[in-house]
Amino acid sequence: MLSFDFDGRRYEGWTEEDARRAGVPADVIASAKLDARRGAVSAECRRRIYSVASVEAQMNMATAVALVSGKAEADRTDDDNTVLNGVQVALAWVSDMRAAFEDLAADPDADFLSDAAWPALPPEIPPLIDRF
Repeated sequence: MLSFDFDGRRYEGWTEEDARRAGVPADVIASAKLDARRGAVSAECRRRIYSVASVEAQMNMATAVALVSGKAEADRTDDDNTVLNGVQVALAWVSDMRAAFEDLAADPDADFLSDAAWPALPPEIPPLIDRF
């Protein structure tokens, strides 16, 4: 379903065919289709990230990093460094996911529901997240 602004009005939940029949210009329809795709790809990206790390786990990881970062480097334990390094890897993966979102949202033929379309989860991330 498409939602768009046209001729001073807001249209919600229209099919492409209904919009065409109503005389909505092709560029308005194309823009609405792109917006709908971006929303769907964004939701899939978010779903994949949260399936790996819940909001709570992400907050706990951020808190742990803040606590460890407050220590002098010489005072950090091996476990502290493992947490810092693991979170860096996790953040890099999230950045890769966001980049994939942009590519997938821009390509109307890309299968954004396919696992192969998204960056692989680095193997060191699940054990780190399990701690939180």
